[in-house]
Amino acid sequence: MAQISYGVSTELDAVNSILMSVGESPVNTLTVQSPEVAIAQKTLRQVCREIQAEGWSYNTENEYPIDLDTNNQCIVPNNVLQIDLNIYQHGKDYNIVRRSDNGVMKIYDKKNHTFTFENCSKLYFDIIWMLDFEDLPQPFKDYVAQKASRVASNRMVNNPQAAKLMESDEGVMRALALEYETKQGDHNIFNDYQYQQDANTVYRPFKVLRRM
Repeated sequence: MAQISYGVSTELDAVNSILMSVGESPVNTLTVQSPEVAIAQKTLRQVCREIQAEGWSYNTENEYPIDLDTNNQCIVPNNVLQIDLNIYQHGKDYNIVRRSDNGVMKIYDKKNHTFTFENCSKLYFDIIWMLDFEDLPQPFKDYVAQKASRVASNRMVNNPQAAKLMESDEGVMRALALEYETKQGDHNIFNDYQYQQDANTVYRPFKVLRRM
């Protein structure tokens, strides 16, 4: 089967989509010295970060281990959008937030008021990662590009009619992204596959009668 060159879009494709939405000509490279290209790329990356921060199956990891440094402190990677301790590994031993310590982002324990975690060599987190545009699933690339086109159009052109049309297209792209998410995520309200909880302990509608 022949490979299709346009089956997977790139950041350049997305930027050109934004440029065309505001009546600008597409470019062959992102290194072009152009204010329109710069605005389009910055808008794309902003929207990409906002959408990924919602947390999806492709950029969320549970029980991700991070080793402590020689001072028993935990440095947060730069590409983390959201981070929290995994409750199954740590329970309520700590209450953590991300906080700067002399310009370095670290995990701070609000419960014990310290950056230092004694008696352990690593911590386990539930993390939402920030991925490069190239690493997103195609439905999310399309969704990000369409939303970024609408945002850029509002900033650069401010045409209410065009914005309304792009908002409708954005809704379609989000629906396709959600369809991908439901298939990829294997979401289930009745049981927890990750931790294999007993199926007999999950919610069953007839138990509502016991509240009477």
